[in-house]
Amino acid sequence: MDKKLKYKELLKRIDSLIKDEEDYISKMSTIACEIFQSFDHFNWVGFYRLVNENILKVGPYQGTHGCLTIDINKGVCGKCVREKKVQIENDVNSIPHHIECSSDTKSEIVIPVFDKIGNLIAVLDIDSIKLNCFDSIDEKYLTIICANIY
Repeated sequence: MDKKLKYKELLKRIDSLIKDEEDYISKMSTIACEIFQSFDHFNWVGFYRLVNENILKVGPYQGTHGCLTIDINKGVCGKCVREKKVQIENDVNSIPHHIECSSDTKSEIVIPVFDKIGNLIAVLDIDSIKLNCFDSIDEKYLTIICANIY
C-alpha cells in the first residue's frame, strides 16, 4: 500500500479512537499502538515526556525497552527538544549523538509534541529497521497526529 494512503487510513483510525478522550497519556498510548501496528519496519514507537527543562522520561510505547530517562543534551530526542523541530536521521550509525537502544535500529524520526499554548510537552520517537526510511511524508502525517494529542 502507498505510504500516503497508509497514513491517511491511520489518521482516520486514530481520530475515531481518541476523538472524545481528554487524557493525553491515554491518547499517546493509543497513538503509539496504532502507529506500531501499521508499519512492519518500525521496531519502536513511543513518547518521551518532558518532565522538567532537562529531562525526558519514557511514556507510552510499543516495542522493546527504551531508555527510561534521556537528558535533553543527548540523542536525537534531546536535539528535537532543544530545536523544537522534527528530526530525521536516516542512518543513525553515522551520527555521533544517537543513543542506541537497539542495534537493529537504522533510521529514526522524532516529532515534537506541543500543548495548546505552544509549550513542548513530549516527543514522539520512531525507530525503523530500514535505512533511509523517513521522509517528508512521514514528517507531515506524524506531525498532524501529534497535533491531536492536546
